[in-house]
Amino acid sequence: MKSWRVILALTMIGMFGCATARVIIPIYPKLGNPKFPAVVDSLQPTLKWQPADGGDVTYDLVIYEVIKTSSAREGTKKAVGREVYFRKGLAGTEHRLEEPLKPDSEYCWSVRVRKGDTVSKWATYDYDAFLGAVYMWARNKPFIFKTPSQ
Repeated sequence: MKSWRVILALTMIGMFGCATARVIIPIYPKLGNPKFPAVVDSLQPTLKWQPADGGDVTYDLVIYEVIKTSSAREGTKKAVGREVYFRKGLAGTEHRLEEPLKPDSEYCWSVRVRKGDTVSKWATYDYDAFLGAVYMWARNKPFIFKTPSQ
């Protein structure tokens, strides 16, 4: 009898998270919790995104290493590191990396839309999560993923 009360209480406390993309919506890897990024299927993943509105556009793609720092006061923080991959003028809405990334590493990526001489901002997302009494958020971040440990 007590176990259903515990389950009900945990459900009422709630666990909720949502991500909102700007400019372009990624398809693969999917958006998710920045603390626990999606693991891609290879060291040369095929990144995919939804097409931009309007025709006759191309896309630029960039990938950066994620730098982790930790301190007793602030815990682990993630920041955008050095650029490791860039392609300009991609015609489609997916791109397979031509060079492998490091195994068991986190990367962030973004795309932007190019129409003639006009270039959009880089795509980003916001993330909000309520985990009981804890609120977690990330604002205006590039998309994040982790490579497998092959």
